[in-house]
Amino acid sequence: MNREAYELANRIETELGTDGITLTESPGDVKTEKYKKYILQQLQRERQIKRRKTKGIYAAACAVLILLFGTVFLGDELHAMIRQLRWNIGSALGISVDLADYSEMVNTSVVDKGYVVTLQEALVSEGELMVNYTLQREDGEPMDELDRSLWIMNGDFYINGEKINCTIEAGSDFLDEERKVLGVMTKYFLFHTPDIDLAQENEYRMEFDQIGVDGGVKGNWNFAFKADSSALMGDTRRTELGKSFMLPDGVSVTLEEFSTNHLEQRISYSLSARSRYTLVVDAVDSEGNQVEFSTRTQGDSGYMLNQTCEHHGETKIYRRLDENAETVTMTLYAREELDENGQVGDDYVQIGEPFEVKLQ
Repeated sequence: MNREAYELANRIETELGTDGITLTESPGDVKTEKYKKYILQQLQRERQIKRRKTKGIYAAACAVLILLFGTVFLGDELHAMIRQLRWNIGSALGISVDLADYSEMVNTSVVDKGYVVTLQEALVSEGELMVNYTLQREDGEPMDELDRSLWIMNGDFYINGEKINCTIEAGSDFLDEERKVLGVMTKYFLFHTPDIDLAQENEYRMEFDQIGVDGGVKGNWNFAFKADSSALMGDTRRTELGKSFMLPDGVSVTLEEFSTNHLEQRISYSLSARSRYTLVVDAVDSEGNQVEFSTRTQGDSGYMLNQTCEHHGETKIYRRLDENAETVTMTLYAREELDENGQVGDDYVQIGEPFEVKLQ
């Protein structure tokens, strides 16, 4: 176990009065919750104090749990607790790199109408806000099949006191086999906020008034926090593309820039006019990695995002272009959104010839 684990273990032993070795019996629910609450408090404190030195803190916390609980408690409950502790924005996206330097640890819970919502983490990128939260019943009972509509929170979103209308994308998964804790990852696409500098620190407020949609649970779950994207933007590498193509509807598209950081990889583009075509770029780097960039925003300008993922059991892995690759070959494709009969167009067709980009 590493140094961070020992330091955290020592603090927990002092706070909770354990014998410093293992427990001979499985602790009851009250003591289990006490352990979990204290560990979460330490995680938050570590990330606030040592923002640049937090790599491995989740692994340290898990090691502390094993030290404290011993082999007797190595059952489903411990595994579920470890998965909850390790679940964050990076793991939800399938990213193995530690994103602690770029995110804000919120870790705030609100209870209303029998449901506990815990906003864990927030991360601001270029034109996006990502948050992850957990949802569970206050009585600790599993979510039944009637709760399938409870996989998204509805309400109002504010930046610096201004109500923001934005596109939302959400995904969720249960973090335990008993289906008691639901983890939700939500992206807020903020491309309609040109007057707000997301690189600077802004105040974000979420006022959720309903869990789910039709037939959902009404209540109040409000959260506020501050965040900025300056560190992430500072660690972003940008490569100018400057490649123009003509789409089948006569609109010219220019691929402007390829950017990459620990969070994501994207291609920005501009259009000479509104187009009825959706864009995709297929990219293969000099190391043999192949990914696809799909359109996330549309208008006179926008961007395509690499969201290529592989699933290995419960593990999601985000596949990227290699940071050390010298070149990448890109090919543009387009598909008609709706044809003259109102139907989605056929398969994507290649636009122009592939082109090579030097990354080094």
